[in-house]
Amino acid sequence: ISYVTGAVTRAHTGDGMDEKAITKRMAEMGFDTSDPEKSALLQATMAKLDKILASKSPSAVIMEDLHPRVRERVVHLQALQEHYNTLEDQYIEEQRALVLKYENLYKPLYEERAKVVSGGLDKVIEKQAAESRKEGDSVAEDDEAYEGEADPEGIPEFWSCTMRSHDVIGETITEKDEDVLKYLTDIKYELLGEADDKPDQTNDEDDEEDEDDEESEGYRLYFYFRENPYFENDFLVKTYHMVDEEDGILEKAEGCTILWRPGKNVTVKVLRKKSKKKGGGNKSGATKTEKCDSFFNFFDPPDPSEILAAAEEEEDEDIDEEEVERLQELLQEDYEIGCIFKDKIIPHAVSWFTGEALEEDEEDEEEEEEDEDESNDEEGSESEEDAAQEPQRRGGNKKKGNKKKSGAEEAMINARRAQSNAQANTSESSSADAQQPECKQQ
Repeated sequence: ISYVTGAVTRAHTGDGMDEKAITKRMAEMGFDTSDPEKSALLQATMAKLDKILASKSPSAVIMEDLHPRVRERVVHLQALQEHYNTLEDQYIEEQRALVLKYENLYKPLYEERAKVVSGGLDKVIEKQAAESRKEGDSVAEDDEAYEGEADPEGIPEFWSCTMRSHDVIGETITEKDEDVLKYLTDIKYELLGEADDKPDQTNDEDDEEDEDDEESEGYRLYFYFRENPYFENDFLVKTYHMVDEEDGILEKAEGCTILWRPGKNVTVKVLRKKSKKKGGGNKSGATKTEKCDSFFNFFDPPDPSEILAAAEEEEDEDIDEEEVERLQELLQEDYEIGCIFKDKIIPHAVSWFTGEALEEDEEDEEEEEEDEDESNDEEGSESEEDAAQEPQRRGGNKKKGNKKKSGAEEAMINARRAQSNAQANTSESSSADAQQPECKQQ
């Protein structure tokens, strides 16, 4: 009765808790209510549901149904749970404080990095390099190769190279995007509710949500650009609002409006229709724009409300399930890219620029594959030993047993090996996903 009642209660959405609805739910669970015994179960379930509705607390009804001694023990467990919840809240609070402490320690390093990339410390670094050279050291050959040329300012295309080095983000960058990303000067992030130094809003966007950010969980990404021929924005923003940052539950993602200059929008392609003249030949017709692949679509993220609306419509009428799945995949991919920027690209930018981070990922992947191969070899060896010892454990005619069971044991070994391979493939997939980790819990 408790099992059926619990299942029905969990499936209940507020209305329709009548006998017909409960009978349908029980039939879905495999209970034939036409059976006299199951009919009694239906009546008992109805009685218990009535009791729950009267009390408006399923847990209170469950406690009342317990043996008095058992109820006392459950009350003791509840007290332990309250103590655990208090400690957990304390842990989350202290963890958050620790994260913020180190975020403040990272900030000066990020600011100095931005100066190096933009060229603000060129003279200082050049002086330090000159002082570090030992007396008598000759100018390096690669320096001689650039004699007569003007020194570049900062590190040209630092961020575009850094982004292309990561396989997931690199796949989103098109040839047209590369020209725009040459003007990217810095990427930063801030935790919502903790930022004190937001940049001035020059994107003509509403600031109504700034007050809400103080109590929100999540983070915001900033992409800074120097003046360029493509758009008017000084920076582009992407915000991730989390329902529960500890569990990594995304509420929604917000982009920004890119103020593209005429004819410079790389997220669309212009299609021109041709119409025939009466006297022959072609003349220019109307034009239309069509969305195309571009990294800058990152700032126009999918809306989760579309998925929720589609799910609600699914109960009433047929919808395109593939479209719902596509939206879900886009939402997941968008969230993963945001996490990569926050947890991989921004903290370790120079390692991605030089390719060192990519080499470390490849080494980790190779080590994981070696561990999997060793595990598979050991499992296969154990399977063969088991196959050889099985006839002896059973006794009887050993020769006959060996001959008779060889096919079965071989099948067992193959099955285990197939299972091991399947696990290895799953691990490989997990390893690939590990290269695109979820956001750090903060």
